[in-house]
Amino acid sequence: MKKIFKVLAVGTLALTLAACNSSATPTKDTTKTSNLTLEQVYDKAVDRQSDIKSASANMDMTQVTKVGSGEEAMEFSINSKMEMDIIVDPLAMHLSGSMSMPDMMSEGQETTDMPIEMYMKKDAGLFMKDVTTDSWLKLPDENFDAILDQTAASADAKEQLEQLKKFINDFTFEQTDKEYVLTLEAKGDKFKELIDSEINKSIEDMGLEENPMDQLTIEKINYVLHIDKETFDTNKMDMNFDLKMAVEGDELLMNTKSVVTYTDFNHLKTIDIPQSIVDNAQTIE
Repeated sequence: MKKIFKVLAVGTLALTLAACNSSATPTKDTTKTSNLTLEQVYDKAVDRQSDIKSASANMDMTQVTKVGSGEEAMEFSINSKMEMDIIVDPLAMHLSGSMSMPDMMSEGQETTDMPIEMYMKKDAGLFMKDVTTDSWLKLPDENFDAILDQTAASADAKEQLEQLKKFINDFTFEQTDKEYVLTLEAKGDKFKELIDSEINKSIEDMGLEENPMDQLTIEKINYVLHIDKETFDTNKMDMNFDLKMAVEGDELLMNTKSVVTYTDFNHLKTIDIPQSIVDNAQTIE
């Protein structure tokens, strides 16, 4: 969940890279053009963002991981489909969907589907369903408080804005008849400093001494944001990451592709956790 918030925060902040004063380049077959600059689009998107109290979204994600090389290499993929409802203040969230992953107990290429469901509410806590026992688990309150703090920090635009300014030359600004399209594509370790700063905060909160990201190499990062021309809502975000990491002497390669599509805004008044879940959930030790 924390990763989702951080990705959305970085994606939204991409709109702030406004040094270019030219209007968006029309894509093929675009007939309705706008002369707004990137800076103007950003201002309007921020104004709109401040009015959003709730949202619903679908997320499709595929993650392909390869470990080792030669005959000892192992490759597997995990596919996730999620539906999310989010209320901004006070923070509340309901996530449900499924995850398809390799069946480690089988000798072939069989996969298994695992349902996923989670509730999160500021005054109640974070609850996760244990599909193996068909029961609910609750995160300890002290861990939940840390998640809330980290989520709020990831939404702070001021600090991340300064970090993102250095990537201004990597953005393209286009438009279709209905949307502005902002694309960021970078190769190498250009984003490692930004990621490290976020990871280091988490490490301090968890009490870890070493940064597991020290062995990380960023091969490629690609964001594509789709901003509605009329409402300035973020309609969709496509993300593609190629990462490489050393793990216990082996090389791990990971490709993650995800698409987040927003289906509705400001339609939710509350997200209620069923009382039976609150009453019967077992706190994780």
